Amino acid sequence: MKILEKLLQESSLQSHVGTPAKRAALKAKLSSPGPAKPVAKGMKVSEGEDQVIDAVSVTVNGNLVLEDQGRLLVTGDLVVEGNIIHEGFDYSLLFVGGSLKAHNLLVHGEVVVLGDFTVQGVAWTYYNDYSTYADTLTAKLVVADDREDIIGKVRADHHLVGHSSEIGPELSKLLKKGLVDEEGEWSYTTLAKKLAKKEALLP
Repeated sequence: MKILEKLLQESSLQSHVGTPAKRAALKAKLSSPGPAKPVAKGMKVSEGEDQVIDAVSVTVNGNLVLEDQGRLLVTGDLVVEGNIIHEGFDYSLLFVGGSLKAHNLLVHGEVVVLGDFTVQGVAWTYYNDYSTYADTLTAKLVVADDREDIIGKVRADHHLVGHSSEIGPELSKLLKKGLVDEEGEWSYTTLAKKLAKKEALLP
């Protein structure tokens, strides 16, 4: 727990999790977490809020929403029985000391997963202000829009990396009709709203 509180003093965790060795060393330092914690009706980390949860596992029955400058750190596993959404242009942090599972993920901020990282549908990160750090990521579609994520191995049916102008034409073929316009552009606000309603992005 003290380690996570120290991490909150950092503006970015890159120096702590930028390599597999650093992630493994940090995971080894995490103390034995507390009992499992269920969250019944979804979870929201408000703007500027820090939440540190010391639990062997956290299960969110619904969506997990991160607002700008919101930070969530979990010592153990995190299971989101819905979508993870951070639709913004400022820093946010999702740190998971164990494994992370979710239906879909749309994030602009920083994501750190020290265990297995599994998304049922779409794992979509965007813009190069921040990165995702994990050893593995499994999803049907992985999108890194104008962003360099530090992931050891990506297992996906489709993995798109590049500027929106480069990946737009391919995305329009993969996503549900209407999410990407004829010019290969999309709205992150629209995507976030659909995920908030638990609507699928893939056909």
